[in-house]
Amino acid sequence: MTQGDQMSDVIENQIQPGSEDSNGDPARNDAVVFSEKFIRNFPRSNKKIPISVMPFSLKTDPAHSHDIQSSFISPHGIEFQVSAEFKTGALLKIEIALPDYWTRKQKVVEYRRIDVPEKFRILAKVMKVDDVGKRGRKKHIIAQTVNLDAADEQVLRKFLEEG
Repeated sequence: MTQGDQMSDVIENQIQPGSEDSNGDPARNDAVVFSEKFIRNFPRSNKKIPISVMPFSLKTDPAHSHDIQSSFISPHGIEFQVSAEFKTGALLKIEIALPDYWTRKQKVVEYRRIDVPEKFRILAKVMKVDDVGKRGRKKHIIAQTVNLDAADEQVLRKFLEEG
């Protein structure tokens, strides 16, 4: 069993939001269930990958997009530093640019495309925000993955496993 599989088992066995624990008490909230260890302990999660981060909205506004690199990344979430202000609980639209993304994805899916996408998107929830540096201009963000396409998750896992 790989370390990623073990973490998946841990997540499945924990109390989920909206459920009750064995004592009948309301379950703990997302911040307790999610741990940044799920991101950092994922094999080879410290790869620096170009990402684009923006607040989630129905409109795509390039003015609010921040092109940066991940500090840590896994199917469970992402860790990065950015100069923008994001509040805990905010939803983020994150575009991840893996090298040879479409070539990798074609091994997982059966359909073809005319264009060749270079990025895939995830929806993530900000779980923790810390100031970085003396003036605190940069923020260290830890975000939990909320929505990730199953095929994109496989592509990301295989990319991280490659080493």
